[in-house]
Amino acid sequence: MKILIRLLFLFVFLSFVSCKKIIETKQRDLLIDAMTNGQWLVHQYMEVTHDITAQFDGYHFQFEENGEVHGIKGTASTHGTWEGDINNYSITSQFPAATDPVKKLNGTWKLTDSDYDYVKAEMITPGGKNILHLRKKP
Repeated sequence: MKILIRLLFLFVFLSFVSCKKIIETKQRDLLIDAMTNGQWLVHQYMEVTHDITAQFDGYHFQFEENGEVHGIKGTASTHGTWEGDINNYSITSQFPAATDPVKKLNGTWKLTDSDYDYVKAEMITPGGKNILHLRKKP
């Protein structure tokens, strides 16, 4: 009888772990699809209390499934990387060779709100909290 109970417990445990993994994989797939389907614009960027959104005028960003991201303005392109973390509700981006304003996107952004066509995020820096709102390009 004890063996039967242990086997049942093991089966339920393995089923739970398997379902959790499936759910995490589906959530990650949805994040990747949302980020890579279309181009993004900086709708708002608050550097602590300073609105520097205008510095991003003319830029759009293309996220790729392979973890690359491209900041494009006119014919110029700045290459970087991105990674979404479903468990921590965050996105990390790095543009190693970027200058202002694109380098201001470097770091780990905590998602505060999002949908298929917008992302609201914040990042704590030594100077305070930066706020970023991205919108899908129409």
